[in-house]
Order: sequence, then structure tokens, then C-alpha cells
Amino acid sequence: MSAGGMRGPDGAYTSRRMVLRGWGSADEVMTFAAEGGFELIKDEADDAADGIVREVIWQVTAGIVLQYAVDGRAGCSVFVLAGAPADDVQGIAESIEQGLHPWTLKELLAAVDKAKGAEETCAAVLRAGIGAPFGFDRRFYKRLRKAVRSDDAAVRRAGVWATSYSRWAELRPDLEAVASADPDPELRRDAEVILDHYSR
Repeated sequence: MSAGGMRGPDGAYTSRRMVLRGWGSADEVMTFAAEGGFELIKDEADDAADGIVREVIWQVTAGIVLQYAVDGRAGCSVFVLAGAPADDVQGIAESIEQGLHPWTLKELLAAVDKAKGAEETCAAVLRAGIGAPFGFDRRFYKRLRKAVRSDDAAVRRAGVWATSYSRWAELRPDLEAVASADPDPELRRDAEVILDHYSR
């Protein structure tokens, strides 16, 4: 199974979140799905509560679905495959990676390390957060934790929201510190909202 893959309910497997390089690359995505003969199940826009600008779901084969989401908060477009058997999910994920060339895990990490200035750092941190493996990964943990502890309020905010995608328990103490003691009241509220989702 690929890094970031996980076993879900009812024996289903989930691929890693594959972050596309182009923001809102809907035309490319829809063309890719049409060429693959995927069956469209859902195409909705503007779920403001979750920051989703657009969500599309296809049935790829019996028992396997492909979800595409344009996340306004992270400024990223993302693919996730879910279903069974795991080998089929993995095979389709590899086909998507070859066709659409999403960010690799190594590239996501390197972008955080190389970022210059708050704006570039925020974008890289959010992208790394949404593209991080579902299961705990120390490499991503170190970068997200550093962002959450940054002296720059904008970077802290990016770090806090970046933790919301994987919700690793290891990051909870840092979120609790932000929720209770951050000098920015809006950021304290953000951390509280994310911690509430950690509990669900």
C-alpha cells in the first residue's frame, strides 16, 4: 500500500490525498475522468462550512469511488480514492499519479522547507497539511508543529488549519496551547473549532 494509504470502514481502503499542482484544475480533471469512463455520482459546489469550493465524486469501478475536492481554505485541489480491494485502489491511484502528476510527499515537505516569507510559508504549510498521510508521519508532524508554534500569526493560523486534515493526536497539545493562550482571539477560536472536530 502507498504511503498515506489506510484501511477504512467495511474493509475499504483509502489512498493518500493527492494534491494537484494547479488550483481549481476542473477542466483537466473532468477530461481525465471522462476519458477513464468514470460514472459521475455527485458534483456540488460551495460547502462554505468546510471550505470546499467544489466536490465531485465518481464511481471508478464496482466498489471504488474517486473524490475530487477544491479546498478554498488550503488553496488546493485534491483527489482521494476509496474502496476495495486494496490492490485495485492502489493501481488506480498509480494511474492517476501518472496522468495528473500530483505533488509527491517529498515535494510537499521540501516546499515547506524552502518557503521564503510568510505568504509562501503559509501556502506550503496548508498544502502539506492537506497532502499529509492519513496515518501519523513524523516528517509532516515536525513541519506542522513548527508552523503552529511560529512567531508569525499568519503562519500559526496556517499551521493550525493544516492540522485539521489529518487530526493527529500528537498535535493536540499544541492546538490546546493555541486555544488557551494565543494572543490572537480569532486564532484561539479557530483552534477550538478544530479541537472540537478532533473529538468527533
